[in-house]
Parts: sequence; structure tokens; C-alpha cells
Amino acid sequence: MFHFAPRTFTRAVIAGSLLTLTAAVVETQAAQAPAQPAQAQAPAQPAPATPDTELAAKIHKAIADDKAIAGYEKTIKIIVSDGLVSLKGSARSEADKKAIGAKADAIAGEKNVMNNLVIVPDAKPTN
Repeated sequence: MFHFAPRTFTRAVIAGSLLTLTAAVVETQAAQAPAQPAQAQAPAQPAPATPDTELAAKIHKAIADDKAIAGYEKTIKIIVSDGLVSLKGSARSEADKKAIGAKADAIAGEKNVMNNLVIVPDAKPTN
């Protein structure tokens, strides 16, 4: 008789989620990679937009459009996998962290955002 341990199932689910997340990050990074010179390769076709990359782009734009937190647009990571958003990086204050999270919440939905930003008072956003 086959015995299936609950911990094994949980590990399998987490591993599958991480693989999906890794694929979304790689896809996002590939879309942001600089193009090689034309003579080195054929003209590059833009990566097709996916709902996850479009969602990340909307959040980036919302942060960039808000003058109070615009500098963070270039310094934080916005990772989207199956519509779930994870914010990573640092913020100078709890107010900045909440403002960035609020932008993501407004676009992706509050239940779909994990604000993993850490408070580092010396962190300087680039304006």
C-alpha cells in the first residue's frame, strides 16, 4: 500500500510554485535585457506580453507616476506569478513601504500582493 506523507505533498506544491515563479522572473528579465547589436544577430522580436508582465508593468508605471515614491520604481523588484505580486527590496520608511504597497494593491487587488519590502532608513531612492 502506498503511504503519502503530507509533508511530501506540501514540499511538492512549494517546489512547483517556485518553479513557476522562477519562470516568470526569467521571462521578465529576458524582456528587460538590452538588445544585442544588429550585426551580431537577427532583429529581435519583442517577447509576447503576458498578463503577469503586463501587471508588473502597470505597477512599475504607477510607482513611477507618483512623485513621492517615484525613485523606488528603479530599485525594487516586482515579481508576478499567476497574478500574485511580490514586492522585494528596501524602503526608507514605513510610509514609503505602505505607499508602494497601496499602488500594487490598487492594481492587483489587496489579497494578491505580498509586500516584502524592508525598512532601511539609509536607503535612497533614485529620483
